[in-house]
Amino acid sequence: MQWWGQNELGRENSRMKYKCKEMLILLCVGMAFVSCGGTDPVPVEIYPEEDVCETCRMLITDQRFASECLMKKGRAKKFDDVICMIRYFDMAATLGIAKREDVRAYFVKDYDSKEWVDARKAHFVKANVVTVMGYGVVAFKNSDRAAQFARDFSGQLLTFDGLWEIYKRPNAEKEITIKDGVMNPDVVTVKFGDLVEIRLNVEDDKSYRIAVKGYDNEGVFPIASKGHPAFLRLNAVRPGADFAFIEMESGGILGKFRVEGAHFQEELKRK
Repeated sequence: MQWWGQNELGRENSRMKYKCKEMLILLCVGMAFVSCGGTDPVPVEIYPEEDVCETCRMLITDQRFASECLMKKGRAKKFDDVICMIRYFDMAATLGIAKREDVRAYFVKDYDSKEWVDARKAHFVKANVVTVMGYGVVAFKNSDRAAQFARDFSGQLLTFDGLWEIYKRPNAEKEITIKDGVMNPDVVTVKFGDLVEIRLNVEDDKSYRIAVKGYDNEGVFPIASKGHPAFLRLNAVRPGADFAFIEMESGGILGKFRVEGAHFQEELKRK
């Protein structure tokens, strides 16, 4: 009896050791699964006509341009345009509510497939195309497709970090409105050296292609129409009063663009 009892006790101990090893393996697998989930964030779905852009407060209606960032703490922030996502952090820094260091991951939509892409791995094109907020920036998963799009639409290839540099907060923000071919105000004045952002609004049923004559390719707005404003960024590095807003299709002058700086007063005296 004593021998049998000891033998049975040994078998029970062996079973307990096996169970413990089995539980330890399952625990390790579970921890590994959680760990992998922590290093591989998953984008949150965007619901058209329901979700609102954090920056401009417009409904996110076109999935081709949508973007979002997953915060380290709190909910995901959703945007109708990748540049709205970048500009959000200008506003957030001013209000003290968020900064780039608070973000765990950025995602953008592939222009063709509307599938999510890690923004840091995406290929961006800034071109003369209509986008929801008029910045003319689209994203692609495939680099060859992005290069083709840039060739087709006279675009510029950019990285995600490159977008942050281009769309850093301007120190001069202006707004103009076109209605029935008339620009209001008809003169925009900035200072030499300003990083200028101009918002172009349209209040009639036409589409407009506007450019600042004298600033070459840097001075061309994306196409603007009613409900789809266009934004132009340029560095005011050429002082003078001779620059003009022109309608590219007709060549007609809509207004003046003045850059105050070296020799500006002398130029005005010659007028």
